[in-house]
Amino acid sequence: MDIVLWLFTLGYLFQVAASCILVVKMQKQKSIYGMCPDTQWVFFIATLSRCVWIFDTRLMGLPLAYIELISNVVLGAYCCYLCHKYKHTVEYSTSKYLDAISISVCCLVLCFLFHPGAKNQFYLTVQMLVSFTIFMESAGLLPQFLMMRKSKEVETMTGHYLMCLGTARLFRLFFWINMYLEGETFGYLIIADILHSALLADFAYIYYNSMKTGKPILLS
Repeated sequence: MDIVLWLFTLGYLFQVAASCILVVKMQKQKSIYGMCPDTQWVFFIATLSRCVWIFDTRLMGLPLAYIELISNVVLGAYCCYLCHKYKHTVEYSTSKYLDAISISVCCLVLCFLFHPGAKNQFYLTVQMLVSFTIFMESAGLLPQFLMMRKSKEVETMTGHYLMCLGTARLFRLFFWINMYLEGETFGYLIIADILHSALLADFAYIYYNSMKTGKPILLS
């Protein structure tokens, strides 16, 4: 089986693990303190987008891809439900320029302009949704990080969630490297993932020091 398919799927399996952490956190605490609902909605919309274009890829030859996708859809929907159920426990509001609707509209415009597919007579292609998914996942963390900057301290479970996402994106960077070695390059998608990984890398350093010293996760 093609290694790039495994790298891509393994990355999203870590996203499944991240969602599981959030579900445990919300069910245990009956709260979404420290979490941004808009981030969960953006990720869920990105997952629904994947449900469309994945059938136009080689991933259909990998049974694990079906399991991963279904798991992400179910967990994503449940996370959004819990965010709505416990929305009264949110401490800080999201900027109106970084809510789920604003991010979705911006990513929709970007995917119309930058995508890996060939345009048909109506300037449309399913590959636009590939770009839409990557752009949404890259921008989705912005409201979460903004909320964390406001609160200064990051809850441990939220930190674990972000590190799982960081690992997921690390696998996708390996995926892009392998695609590049095979002669397939998608510059704008790679840049989007690099920016996303850079955000998570900064947090990973703070998270590592916090876990090492046993101190709370504090953002400057």
